[in-house]
Amino acid sequence: MSKHDAPTDDSPTAEPTPDTTGKTGAISLDNLNKTYDPEGEHVVAVEDMDLDVAAEEFVALLGPSGCGKSTVLECIAGYLEPTEGEVVVDGTPVTNPDPKRGVVFQENRLFPWKTIKENVEFGPRMHEGVEEGRAESILDEMGLDGFEDAYPSELSGGMQQRAELARLLANDPAIMLMDEPFSALDALTKEIMQKKLLEVWERDNRTVLFITHDVEEAILLADRVAIMTARPGQIKDVIDVDIDRPRDPEVVTTDRFTELRERALSVIREEAERALEQEDGA
Repeated sequence: MSKHDAPTDDSPTAEPTPDTTGKTGAISLDNLNKTYDPEGEHVVAVEDMDLDVAAEEFVALLGPSGCGKSTVLECIAGYLEPTEGEVVVDGTPVTNPDPKRGVVFQENRLFPWKTIKENVEFGPRMHEGVEEGRAESILDEMGLDGFEDAYPSELSGGMQQRAELARLLANDPAIMLMDEPFSALDALTKEIMQKKLLEVWERDNRTVLFITHDVEEAILLADRVAIMTARPGQIKDVIDVDIDRPRDPEVVTTDRFTELRERALSVIREEAERALEQEDGA
């Protein structure tokens, strides 16, 4: 079964088994609401959203474009303040960013004027100090040995994403928040990065919230897949991915994978159509 014992309840409010082991990285969204007022227009991005992610669980977040997935992630990261409700991590409300909640975005956010090694060392240097040899060790693990002194512009897109992941790991976060990190990569590079991410997650016992538009990627990687409605975003369905680990790419050909994929696609199609209707009626 999966590394985390996910629930069997198929309802949208399904929650993981409460953790009593002292593990860190549990996330709870309690009646999360986020509204914006750009240029005087009132936009409800997320409305009354509840979701619990257990410590060390891998949860993928799916939904139609514009449903508020990135808004949810940025609230968890502490970059955005909820309009109502709260985000709680390990029993404490989130009020600010914290290096223990690491974030990787789709676009490259490496500092272009710093070398790859300097980028990886930046977070620890700002917070706790740099452990001798740690940057080199992480870069070696990410397959970037020999590129310590290179600049981001000198690396391919896949290598830049490896550097982004290395920079995140250097802070030793309990929670990894990932916003479509592999969506711009070619198929082979994406498969390599997915495998590397799972290796890190299974070894280091971190919590992962992974945003993606790719249904197959979500099912391949996650313990559970949470699917959001069209805006205003809420949880429409939560799918327990009851496929044994470790999972290799060939698992996508199995009957159970196909069943889970079709269930997820059915929900997303319904919400995507509703989103188009909202746009037509605007």
